[in-house]
Amino acid sequence: MPQHVQQQRSSHGRFATRRLRRGAAVRASAQNDRTKRAAAPPMSELVTAEDEETRMWRERAEDNERKLEQMTLQMQRLQQSVDATSETRPNVNAPPPQSRQVSDTMNEDGSDVSPSGNSKRLLYTQGLTLEPELKEFWYPVDFSSRLDGGTLIPLELFDTPWVIWRNNEGEVCAVKDSCAHRACPLSLGRVSEETGCVQCPYHGWEYDKSGTVKKMPSTPFAKNVKVENLVVREADGLIWAWPGEPSRAESTPIPSLLPEGSNFEKHAQIQLDVPVEHGLLMENLLDLSHAPFTHTSTFAKGWPIPDSVKFHLDSGMGIVSGAWDPYPIDMQFVEPCFVISTIGLAAPGEIRRGVKAEDCDKHLRQVHACVPASEGKTRLLYLMHLDFW
Repeated sequence: MPQHVQQQRSSHGRFATRRLRRGAAVRASAQNDRTKRAAAPPMSELVTAEDEETRMWRERAEDNERKLEQMTLQMQRLQQSVDATSETRPNVNAPPPQSRQVSDTMNEDGSDVSPSGNSKRLLYTQGLTLEPELKEFWYPVDFSSRLDGGTLIPLELFDTPWVIWRNNEGEVCAVKDSCAHRACPLSLGRVSEETGCVQCPYHGWEYDKSGTVKKMPSTPFAKNVKVENLVVREADGLIWAWPGEPSRAESTPIPSLLPEGSNFEKHAQIQLDVPVEHGLLMENLLDLSHAPFTHTSTFAKGWPIPDSVKFHLDSGMGIVSGAWDPYPIDMQFVEPCFVISTIGLAAPGEIRRGVKAEDCDKHLRQVHACVPASEGKTRLLYLMHLDFW
C-alpha cells in the first residue's frame, strides 16, 4: 500500500478515536446528570424540609415562652411568699420564749427598750411595706419643665417601673417601663417624631399613651397587645400620677403645693432619687431640732443651740401641723407624703424667743414630696419659694 494512503488512514483513525472518546465523555456526563436528578429530592420534599426547619424554630420559640411564663409564675409566688412573711412577721422586739422574764431592758409586755432593740426596729425601715390604701392618692413624680417633646424619664412608683414622655399633642404619657415583646426597658428607646409614641430600642415596637402597641416592624401585626399604663395629669408645674384604682382618679382632686398669697416666687426645684425609705425620710424632715447642726450655711447660720426644742400643735391643714419653739418655723405634714415648712427670717444668725414665723417680714417656704419609689428608695421632689428677692 502506498505510503500516502497509509498516512491518510492513520489520520482518519486518530480522528475517529477522538470522536469516539468525546462521545463517550458526553454520554457519561449525561448519565451523571440523570443519576443526580434521580437522587435529588423532589421540590415538594424541599418545601417540606423548609417547613420542618420553620416548625423547629417555632417550637423552640414556644418553649422559650413557656419557660418565661414558668419563671414569671415562680417570681410571683416568691413575691407572695415575701408579702405573707412581711404580714406575719413576728415582733422582733420580743424576747425568745425561753427567756420571757422581765429585765431592766424590757417593758412588762416583753418589748425591748435597749439600744439593741431600737437598732432592730430600724432594720425594718429599709422595706416598702405599705398599706394598699396609700395608692389611692395623687403623687407628684416630676416637674413639667423637665419633660420636653423628645425626653423619656424613667421612674419607680410603689415598686413598679414606669416611663413618662410627651406625645405629639403635648400630653404627658406614662406606661410600664417594659416592652411586651422581650421586656426591654422602653426608657432606653426614643419618642417617635412621626407618631409621638414611645419606641422600644430592641425591635422598634411603638406604644401610645394607653400602652397599646401601634407598630410592630418586621413582623405580622398582632392586635390587642399592650402594657400597663398609668393615670397622669399636670397641675401647678408638676406631673402627678395616680397609682391606685384608675376609676377613682377623676373624682379625687389634685392637691395644691403652692404657697398662699402673691408675694411668693419659686426660687428652686430639685428632683432626687434618695436611697432612704420614704417614711424614715419624712420623720427626719419633721424633726427640725437638727437645724443648728445641719443648716449652718443657710437659714440656720449662726443659730445657737437651745436648751430645749418644742413643737406646738394646732389645727392646720395637715394631719400634723404646728409651730416650733424657739425656732420661727411653722410645719405641716399633709397626706400622703408632703412635709411643708415655712421659715421666718427675723434676723441673720439670731433666734428671737417668742417670735413666730408669721411675725417675720421674710419667709422661706419649703415643700418636700417624699414619694415611695421602691424598697429603701424615695423619689424626692423639693420646692422652695421666697417672699423676698
